[in-house]
Amino acid sequence: MIPHRIKLTGFLSYKDEQEVEFGAAPLWMLAGTNGSGKSSIFDAVTYALFGHHRGGSQNASELINKESNSMAVEFDFKLERNLFRIKRTLRRSAKGAISGTQQLFRHLSGNSNYEAGWEPVPDTGKKVDFDKWIHDKIGLNYETFTSSVLLLQGKAEKLLDARPSGRAEVLAGIVDLERYQRLHEKANTRKLELKSKLDALSHQQNAVPEVPDMEYLAAIVKIEDGEQVRDAARAKIDELMAVETQARRWAEAEGRLAATKLKLANAESLLGAAVKIEAEFARLRELREVLPTVNTVVTMKGQFAESERKTQKLQKDREEAQERKQRAEHALDQGKKKRAALQKQLATDEQKLAAVIARLRELTGLLEKVRFVEEHEAELKRLDDDLRRLPPDPEAAARAAHEETDRLTELNRILPILERFSVERHDLGVARKTETAARVEQQRVQADGERMKADAAKLKPEVEKAKQARAAADQQVAVTRAMAEQARAAAGEFASLSGEKACRACGQPLTKEHLAEEKKKREKEARAAEEKHRSAIDAQTTAVQAERDLIARETELTEKLDKLRETYRDQVAHVKQAAADIKRLADSLDLRYAEMPEPYRSRIAPAAVADWGTTAFPERDELVSLRRDAGGLDPAKRRWRETQDVLTKWTQLRAKVESGRTSLSRQKTALGTADPEALRREHQDKQAQEAGLVRDVKGAKQTLMQLETEIDIQGREAHTAVQHLTDIAGKLATEEVTRKHCTDTADRGKKGLPPAWQAAVEQAGMGQYHEWKIECDTIAAAGTEAKYKQLEVARAGLTTLRQEITDLAAAAEAFPPETRRAPDEVKLLLAGARTAFDERDKEWRDAQRQKAVLDGYREQRAKLGEQWTRTDGEHNRYKTLAELLGRDRLQRHLVRQAERQIVDYANAVLDRLSGGQLFLRLVGGDDGAGTDRALELEAYNRVTGGAPINVAFLSGSQRFRVAVSLALGIGQYASRQHRPIESVIIDEGFGCLDRQGRQVMIQELQNLRGHLQCILLVSHQEEFADAFPDGYRFELNEGSTRVSRFQR
Repeated sequence: MIPHRIKLTGFLSYKDEQEVEFGAAPLWMLAGTNGSGKSSIFDAVTYALFGHHRGGSQNASELINKESNSMAVEFDFKLERNLFRIKRTLRRSAKGAISGTQQLFRHLSGNSNYEAGWEPVPDTGKKVDFDKWIHDKIGLNYETFTSSVLLLQGKAEKLLDARPSGRAEVLAGIVDLERYQRLHEKANTRKLELKSKLDALSHQQNAVPEVPDMEYLAAIVKIEDGEQVRDAARAKIDELMAVETQARRWAEAEGRLAATKLKLANAESLLGAAVKIEAEFARLRELREVLPTVNTVVTMKGQFAESERKTQKLQKDREEAQERKQRAEHALDQGKKKRAALQKQLATDEQKLAAVIARLRELTGLLEKVRFVEEHEAELKRLDDDLRRLPPDPEAAARAAHEETDRLTELNRILPILERFSVERHDLGVARKTETAARVEQQRVQADGERMKADAAKLKPEVEKAKQARAAADQQVAVTRAMAEQARAAAGEFASLSGEKACRACGQPLTKEHLAEEKKKREKEARAAEEKHRSAIDAQTTAVQAERDLIARETELTEKLDKLRETYRDQVAHVKQAAADIKRLADSLDLRYAEMPEPYRSRIAPAAVADWGTTAFPERDELVSLRRDAGGLDPAKRRWRETQDVLTKWTQLRAKVESGRTSLSRQKTALGTADPEALRREHQDKQAQEAGLVRDVKGAKQTLMQLETEIDIQGREAHTAVQHLTDIAGKLATEEVTRKHCTDTADRGKKGLPPAWQAAVEQAGMGQYHEWKIECDTIAAAGTEAKYKQLEVARAGLTTLRQEITDLAAAAEAFPPETRRAPDEVKLLLAGARTAFDERDKEWRDAQRQKAVLDGYREQRAKLGEQWTRTDGEHNRYKTLAELLGRDRLQRHLVRQAERQIVDYANAVLDRLSGGQLFLRLVGGDDGAGTDRALELEAYNRVTGGAPINVAFLSGSQRFRVAVSLALGIGQYASRQHRPIESVIIDEGFGCLDRQGRQVMIQELQNLRGHLQCILLVSHQEEFADAFPDGYRFELNEGSTRVSRFQR
């Protein structure tokens, strides 16, 4: 990933649009004072890539410029030979809601128009897809990016201070270990899935029981037997269902016969009560005809009486309303007269008050001028006193202090250069002595080595000869051992001979004398063979000891020669290091001499010399004197600030005095000859008069408001009384109409009643009506209408009922005897048969299910066996693959390989940055921790020697050199990987280096331009920034950052 261009609008201090492009050179310097917005450029980079900034991933609204409502960031970068652009926006609404967008584009390589030739990258519109693209293509997150690529201000040592797991995460991103982790995760997941599947298959197979043939045959027989029993039970059910149908029909015929007989009995009973039923039915019909009219007449009579009561009450209310109206009209007239008199008095008082206020306003202006004149006269007196207390010529004093400060400032700038020049000149002499001593020692070691090499060459044939002698002695011992064992066996053979007739050795008769002679001979031969074997063992021991002595001498010579070789290599390295130091120091002295201003350069030498050891200035006492003189810079700066303050104060006082006198003159002219005391007295009188008038006006207005309120109340009261009288007149008319309507309606109702009812209604009230209504309801509730209808039906159907009874009795007798029984009895028998059938059916179905289960067991075991065999083979393949791709195999190999290469690159840079003093080594070996620990480093100092130094205990400048070296090493390594980074960004931190260290850092960064595609540096130190030809300068102008390009 190579930064190419950054454009910001409304971002932090970048209120207006600013653009920074890095395509024209590999090394760029971003310079400017502290707080000018340099580091904000990299907040824009990390926000564009990861949505993070130095404040974290939250509160992104803080990135919007305080005078803006939106911000936009465009970041162009090269990746895999393509040019990409990320654009992020953020907007703050009027209600404070924050909304943002992110977009990703790719530049079309064939389009010559830079701004027009962009197309969106597919499937990156959503945030989750955008983040996935960054993760897949860049391979780093915010933490790993700021630990390896971007060294943030104040956090350059972040990677050194990180936990082992944090460093491992950085290295994993650079190596692109995630690809292998994903492969391992897939293989391991598949392995675990297959293992679980194997276990599940084993459990399933064990859970499925085996089915013997006899058990399977028994299940088939059970099904056949159950089916026969089930068919018999089914036939019994069919038989009982036919009987049940006939029994139900017989029961229905019996039921119809009993119902018909009951109807005949009821008809005969009704005919006996016919007279009573007919009388009640006639009374019911009469009441239903007259009661509605009676109800209307009685209701109208009641409404007529109620209307008369309402009319009396309305007449009384009309008299009371007339009285309220008269009282309200009188009170309203009195209030209007009082209001007119009070308004006249209020107008007079307001005219007097306006005149007093106008005079007071005029007097206030005059008194303000009087106060201004008096205060300015006092202020001018105080300013004159302050001017008399200041020195007579503050401008000359400030000018002299400024010149002294400039002189000491220049001396302080030059003094570190002189001190470093002196130190490097001394170091140059030491390096030359070191080189001479190392060359002498190298020659001595070489001579000793050549001598020992010749001794070893001479010793080698002797060692080979001793080995051959030892081998011959070993062979002789084996031969003599075999011969001694053979002779002893032959001698022992004669000891076991008894009863033999002939000698096995010579075939002669085995006499007693021959046996004794042969035994003696065999014993003698055995002793001779054993003696010869002992002599061979002694010779073998001597040969072994001689071989050991020669091998020990050879080993000793080899070890000494190896030590001499190691010493020789060390001396060669010392010579090379000393030569490099001499060249580095000589080059540095040449550079410092060239940078040295006059007159100090001439005091060192009139011109550059080949051997700086011949120069003398500056000596130690001269440096002490210059350092003592330079130490007066702070007091000089204080004196200069004091004189500046005095000059500023003197200038300000002079300006105030001149301005005050001019203003005082104008005010006195405007005041004229007026007497201040008379004006103050008149002002007090007018204020008292104003207060009295204000009280009178205020009281009159309050009284007037009360009168207005009272007038409104009385007016509303009179209006209400008039309205009430109008309402009462309307209601009286309504009641008159109501009474007439009630009289007419009652008369019409009575005329429509029978004559007998007309007299009764005339005297009846609502109580009598309710009694008639209850009588009507009682007769109806007794079922009189229904009884009357049943009576008519009974008179007409007696003959029909008697014939129907005869027919039904004959039909019931026609059913077979076995069906003339209660249906419930047959139902019980049928239920029992069905229960028996269900039991037989259940047994038959159970037998079928049992056979199906056995079939399933057999089929399952066959399938599971085949699946287990296939799964086991696949599991073994994935197990091997997961092991090879795991953390302790391929991943650890890649991490350790990357560690070694990064440390080699970093050491090459660190050697130059530290003047050959420091180098790094990895802690532990290849077989140590896994991929969760990485870049565990320890530092070594070639000058002090001794034990390694934990990087946490290095000095500040040493830690910065190590951090920069490690970042550059990571950059060089990553530039050759699958996802090359090819860039490094260092945000400040150079201030912890002394002048020499900064010069070395400058040279090293210049040298790395060929190794990395883009190096971005940030510094507020003008001396450091001026060393680089390409860059941008950042300045704050009216609170907004402005960026300008510079090229030297």
